[in-house]
Amino acid sequence: MNENTLFIQALKDVIDEDYNADMEAISLNDEHEFSDKHNKKMKKLIIRQSRPYFKLISTAGRRAACVIVATVVLSASALSVDAVRGAVYDFVMENFADHSVIATESGTDDGYPTSIEEKYYISKLPAGFEQTQYIETDDSVSILYSNGKKSIFFDQNVKRNHKEYIDNERTSFTKIEIDGQEYLLFESDTDVTCIWDNGRYILGIFSDLDKETVIDLCKSTKLQK
Repeated sequence: MNENTLFIQALKDVIDEDYNADMEAISLNDEHEFSDKHNKKMKKLIIRQSRPYFKLISTAGRRAACVIVATVVLSASALSVDAVRGAVYDFVMENFADHSVIATESGTDDGYPTSIEEKYYISKLPAGFEQTQYIETDDSVSILYSNGKKSIFFDQNVKRNHKEYIDNERTSFTKIEIDGQEYLLFESDTDVTCIWDNGRYILGIFSDLDKETVIDLCKSTKLQK
């Protein structure tokens, strides 16, 4: 673990202590109620934590200072390890020491929806899989499927300012094209991540199933009517 990572963790621990104290104070007030929007975001975060590669410090519920300082430190870390920034289709990939950030290319979201106007779904789930979690916000839909042993996470997001964080220490990256659709494919010994731009939204499937099954799931993703 490098010095920057240690610093971020230490910063997180210090701010978490204050944050937890604030939350305890709030919990003492029986009249306080969180908004539906806040509750949905928190539920979405819980689902996303079950995804493969959720290795980075979550910023949900943190104070702005933590986010700002962590961003500065990560930027410094990027310089120290000669981070690579390059366009991948309509995505930009930044490679850091222990993770990659996949972001949408600036200026390529013209004509794309800024909210969820239509929904997509996996039309051919493997036998035994059932939906166990569903969260919808203004700009995303997250669905978790499980058969009790394996899991499939399906994510639909608006294109504007979208980012994915990938553990690059144990994964390999390839670009594939199937029937004219381009996919970004990330593989580790245990998990597979596939991300693509379908011309309307950014879609992603994350699973501990094998690569060919995940690709078939991507191909079976359809517009809900």
